[in-house]
Amino acid sequence: MNSARFPAVELKDVEWGVAGKNILKSCSVKVGFGECVGVIGHNGAGKTTLFQILMGFKIPSRGDLFLNGVSSLNPKSRIGVAYVPERPYFNVEQTFMDFLSLHCALAGLTAGKKMYEIKRVSLEVGLQDHLVQKMKSFSKGMLQKASLAQAAIGDPSIMILDEPMSGLDPESRDVLRTLIQSWRSSGKTILFSSHAIEDLEALANRVIALSAGEIRFDGSLEEWRSKR
Repeated sequence: MNSARFPAVELKDVEWGVAGKNILKSCSVKVGFGECVGVIGHNGAGKTTLFQILMGFKIPSRGDLFLNGVSSLNPKSRIGVAYVPERPYFNVEQTFMDFLSLHCALAGLTAGKKMYEIKRVSLEVGLQDHLVQKMKSFSKGMLQKASLAQAAIGDPSIMILDEPMSGLDPESRDVLRTLIQSWRSSGKTILFSSHAIEDLEALANRVIALSAGEIRFDGSLEEWRSKR
């Protein structure tokens, strides 16, 4: 995609509400190709709602949204877009191989491409030796790595990660930070949410701060540091 013609992600006055209450209020954002954006805010600020709107799980009550220059109303806008929810759900009776095979099929990969991708993404997250292991025996850190592995299938250009390091021990956080840093270095566009300042410092080149559904800050990491 040509980043000179349009942003990777663009929201224009996007709002979403339920039961007469606005959860997101007039959110306008442009994210360029290759940016790594940390989205911060207290619980209930609207971070997860924003990500769910980006993925099409919620439809804005007002405004427009574009991914790779394509309207979010067009399902093709999410080609090349990956998502890791804050609370992933797994069929823990599956092996890790079965889990990845399912997501390869959902991505429309051919049989030949499927095995290549399974090997590639399992190696990328360090779980290549656990492919035949049932996921009910995985630790929380391993499950989070499995989520990131499925997100990496097909080499997406945009990655939306909702609290990807929540609840992990320091060693697992370091491993996942290194993985996300490698994705950033490869030129992927990444939006992630986090409550941890150290995650922003390690990963983001831009910070968006949400409060009560409104964008209260949008600027570089350096600008955000100066306002703290």
